[in-house]
Amino acid sequence: MTRVYILRPVLYKLWLSLGLLALASQCQAAMAQGNLPGTADGVRLAQANPQVPSPGVIPTDITPIGVNQEQELFEPGLKFRLFKKLPDRLWFTGVTEVSQRLDTNVFFTKNHYLADYAFRVLPNITLGYNVLNRTSVYCNWFLIKDVYARFGNVLNPPTTQSLSLGFRQDVPLGRKTNLQLDFQARELWQASHLRQADLIPNINVTRVFTPNVVGFGSALLQMRGKNYFVAPTREIDPFWTVGFLYRRGQWTFTAVDTYVINFRSPPFTTSIPRQSNMTMIADIELARTVSKKTPSLQAFMRIEPVWNWWSNGVPGLSGFDYRMYGGLRFTANKPALNASIEQLRQQLIESEGDSKSQNGT
Repeated sequence: MTRVYILRPVLYKLWLSLGLLALASQCQAAMAQGNLPGTADGVRLAQANPQVPSPGVIPTDITPIGVNQEQELFEPGLKFRLFKKLPDRLWFTGVTEVSQRLDTNVFFTKNHYLADYAFRVLPNITLGYNVLNRTSVYCNWFLIKDVYARFGNVLNPPTTQSLSLGFRQDVPLGRKTNLQLDFQARELWQASHLRQADLIPNINVTRVFTPNVVGFGSALLQMRGKNYFVAPTREIDPFWTVGFLYRRGQWTFTAVDTYVINFRSPPFTTSIPRQSNMTMIADIELARTVSKKTPSLQAFMRIEPVWNWWSNGVPGLSGFDYRMYGGLRFTANKPALNASIEQLRQQLIESEGDSKSQNGT
């Protein structure tokens, strides 16, 4: 048993290294196939329009769809001694991903795809406070930084950031189903001299089928404008998401599908970009905790096919892109405990009442 315990970290590193080597080899093959006539369209578009957001950041990257919340049902996250000293109503979630990926159509063109290899860092932090038992206010900040191997001079400069204020209401529907109403107002930074602000009402439904299987769905409306709390003046984007998580031992399997419609011009005349489009993004991921002693650290492999249509062939919004990720994810969170404490108090009161009635007092 001692030898197995010593070899386990080595096997994890070997498994991750093999996955990254396979990712790099596929990237080289895909890039070799991308040298076709007309493949410079996406490059010229990005160079000529510095205010257009990077096509490497897709809708599900920058718009919350609640997947991490379902993940927390399986893994409560890192527990610090400091948690005991924090207020019961305070909650927070911190998720940081460091990944490498193959991108087979990095400029999202309709024909003659160009491939690239990208390194991404994505920290995502939410801090909230329960003003009532199931009602909370929160702030969220995240950053997306991509570094490309082949087209870095064109795609590296934008660093996407989001800062938002939100309100959330949990509505339990029985013991296994939870409805969550959420509203978020945020400022979004995607490119130089480009201001974007969103109002995002959202409905999430989570169903725990078994201790190891969770299903979820969400309907989200993103209303975009130029200034904070002034929307929609640029575009309206409905999102529909369905998915499930399955856990077995230290392994977690996740499958999520999101369908997005971007209504831009028409009817809006100041949208950036101007072209409307439809997108479907599927995420299939297999993750495993690196060690039982650090359950908050996971290694993962993820495939992400992206379909675009209804875009009139505009580069940046067209074609099919296949992405393959490999990386590490670290999660730390503290749930709000006031609702659980209140529920436990009511159960104790009811049990005391039952015992008194049985004793005839």
